[in-house]
Amino acid sequence: MRARLAGGLVAVALALPAVAGARGSLCRAARPGAHAPVVAVVSAFPAELAPLVAAATIERNADAGGRPYYVGELDGVHVVLGFTGIGLVNATNSATAVVTTFHPAALIMTGVAGSRQRIADVLVADAWLYQTFSQVFPANPAMVALARRGAAALPAPLERCTVPPTSTTGDTVCMPFTPAVVFVPQGQSDDPYGGHSLTCQRTGAYPDVFGCDLPAPAVVGTSANTTDVDIQDMETAAVARIASQRHVPFVGVRAVSDGAGDPLGDRGFPGQFFDYYRLAAANEALVTRGVLAELARVAKDRRVCALLARRRWRAAAARLAAG
Repeated sequence: MRARLAGGLVAVALALPAVAGARGSLCRAARPGAHAPVVAVVSAFPAELAPLVAAATIERNADAGGRPYYVGELDGVHVVLGFTGIGLVNATNSATAVVTTFHPAALIMTGVAGSRQRIADVLVADAWLYQTFSQVFPANPAMVALARRGAAALPAPLERCTVPPTSTTGDTVCMPFTPAVVFVPQGQSDDPYGGHSLTCQRTGAYPDVFGCDLPAPAVVGTSANTTDVDIQDMETAAVARIASQRHVPFVGVRAVSDGAGDPLGDRGFPGQFFDYYRLAAANEALVTRGVLAELARVAKDRRVCALLARRRWRAAAARLAAG
């Protein structure tokens, strides 16, 4: 989520089902079995997670330390779905709980962001700058390669039209272009809250942004846009940092909610965010599903899986790029 959104934001951390031996288990997350490892897919707030929950088969609800999450299957991969809360502090705490307690085979941070790129485009970065520490944390090259392949075989075309949640007339707004998946060198995450953790709101406007509850499953069982970077949010670099420290394969997927190409004019943040966060969330979910579906396909390739099992990430990425 964009770094300038003020006050009253959600902070629901997640926990994942205990799975031992995450090393070498990425392909096994796409194979049958009650004890298969999971891929953790996390977002900052409920609306970002909702399209993924709607597409998943939820096997069970679970609770860890009073924090809710779903366990299930999405596009052929065992997953845990939850949201971290908004901001670097919440994202750090949640990612730490995920990788130290539950050992996911991989970690995907997905959501919306501000950008100089076009609204509704979906961005995948090779690395993430954590502004607080002035440190750059790379995405896993094999995960980025899966994203590149998945982007060519999405479960549905990226959406270009939406009815803005702010609309009083119910009119549909369409981008004057076809959204695309764009791979960029670097994104960045900022902390406008001075190191404080933010709490969610049980009542009030925009519960799918500021709320505390996981989205309901479908299947059970105004300032100018001044950012000059490709991706700007408040969580992904924190998740990338923890994943890097714990040696968990990671990739971030972010769709543009406030950026260029607005048919209503360059109104910037926060106006564009509140108009287009659901459109952006729909598109980031499609690309995230593309990554998972590609992992499910790759799990049948013994040579790629052997490289992944030996954590030869760049060799696996090269083989994936070669088709």
